[in-house]
Amino acid sequence: MPPTPGPRREVAGWITRRLSEAGPLWRAIACCTVALGACDKSPAAPATSAGFDPAAANAALAVVTGVSGTTAMQSLTVLSRLLKVAAAPPLATPPAPAIACAPAVPGTRTLPPSPAAAGPLAPLTTGLIADSLFRHVFVYDTTTRAYAPSADTSGPAGGIRFLLYGVTSYGLPATPLAIDGWLDLTDQSTGSAFRLRSQISDGASGIGDYLVGLSGTQAADTALLSGTVTDGTHTLTFTDSTGGAPVSGSVASQVTVSAHLADTVAGFSVDMRASRESFDPFDFNDAIDFTLSGTPQTIRMTGAITTYCLVPSVGLQVSLNGTPYATITNGTTTPNVTLAGGQSAPADVSQALLGMMAAQQQLFQWLGALFAPAKALLP
Repeated sequence: MPPTPGPRREVAGWITRRLSEAGPLWRAIACCTVALGACDKSPAAPATSAGFDPAAANAALAVVTGVSGTTAMQSLTVLSRLLKVAAAPPLATPPAPAIACAPAVPGTRTLPPSPAAAGPLAPLTTGLIADSLFRHVFVYDTTTRAYAPSADTSGPAGGIRFLLYGVTSYGLPATPLAIDGWLDLTDQSTGSAFRLRSQISDGASGIGDYLVGLSGTQAADTALLSGTVTDGTHTLTFTDSTGGAPVSGSVASQVTVSAHLADTVAGFSVDMRASRESFDPFDFNDAIDFTLSGTPQTIRMTGAITTYCLVPSVGLQVSLNGTPYATITNGTTTPNVTLAGGQSAPADVSQALLGMMAAQQQLFQWLGALFAPAKALLP
């Protein structure tokens, strides 16, 4: 059992906003009152905001969040945990009363090795999708609260289709069901590797097309995703190496991602290495290394966010073009953004850096949603 966290300060206003971004399921069940503790600051540097262009950073981040914010992508992000071939037990409506939360582990954590170093995909002999399911369209059953194959066979040859719907604040399809698009999974496995082609449509055009090479089991997996996603204006090319496994000697599990995204039109790129150690849906620790380049500046954010009962404790360092620039730590209503010289950051600088922190959390969730349906097909 992880040690009990130390004293913390209340950040109710900020958490209300963060929970509204964290997803409707967890927003509905958030219930604990905790406090946040202090975090170490980065080494001193000139006390100035000169050289930082908040507007350029905001513009690049708006592209990333815009691409992941289309209706079909939002639906996929929320419903990805339900997109399974096998029938699942009904999901209970999340409870409103308070619940006990497992203690999180405070303090800065280091990132584990990139999952890309896990080695080649293990030899396999069969595909991920049974031939009998090819072309079938999976629809949501409001009675069982699970997806099931329908009589509709307009799905992809060699694969299956999941319909995507508008969602409720509880993270379930809203009724009456309204289709926002669909996800096609086409099995391209060979004799040596599992491989899927994933295509996302909003019903009028394709907004996502990427390949997933994966191995392992649902309990311990390794995968490489590569392809594109678009909002119709901007197209992001991305690669994402990801892995997940139980943490030895602990009740926790860990997911690690190493991703690169680029928009050649806007001329920027994003690199993220991050890991999440989860004890339960309410308690998890993130180790973050997130870089926004070519905006025309390089902004790097590193450190940790320790979340206890959905309340995060923040300790992040920010560098600008390789020089220590600012820290982000706990505040009474919002996180404090402090320049390396010791004074509070100007409002526009603070807003841009907090937006970058929020974009990192959203990107982590979004990349997980792109992989989740494929992972659910593993044994």
